[in-house]
Amino acid sequence: MAQSLEDTGVRAYKGQAPNLVKQNTVLTAALNIHSVEARHAAHIRQMRRANGATTLKPWITGKDSGVDNALVQAIYDGEENITQGGVNITTLGSISNNAATEAFDEPLTKEQVLAVAGLFLAS
Repeated sequence: MAQSLEDTGVRAYKGQAPNLVKQNTVLTAALNIHSVEARHAAHIRQMRRANGATTLKPWITGKDSGVDNALVQAIYDGEENITQGGVNITTLGSISNNAATEAFDEPLTKEQVLAVAGLFLAS
C-alpha cells in the first residue's frame, strides 16, 4: 500500500506542475515534494526487495508495479510511455523500451488521481 501511495504522489505532483508554472513559489514547493515522493517510492521498493521481492527494482519498468494486486494497476497505467517531449527516445541510440520507461515518471491528471484516491481513503 505504501509503495502505491508514494507512486501516486509522484505522478500526481508531476501532473499538476504545468498548472503551477506562473506560481514560482508554489511550483518550487510542489517539485520539492515530488522529488521526496520519488525517493520514498524508491526506498520502499528497496525495502521490499530486501524482504524477498527479489525482482523488484527501485524504479518502475513499463507499467509493472511489482504489486500483486489488480486494484492498484490504474496507478501504473501509462508508465509504459517511451515518448518524451514528442520524441520516441528508443530511436536516440541503443535505448531499450524498458530503459525508456524506467527513465521517466509519467504524470497523472487530476481526474486520474481522484479515480485512484479511493484506494487510500476509508469508506
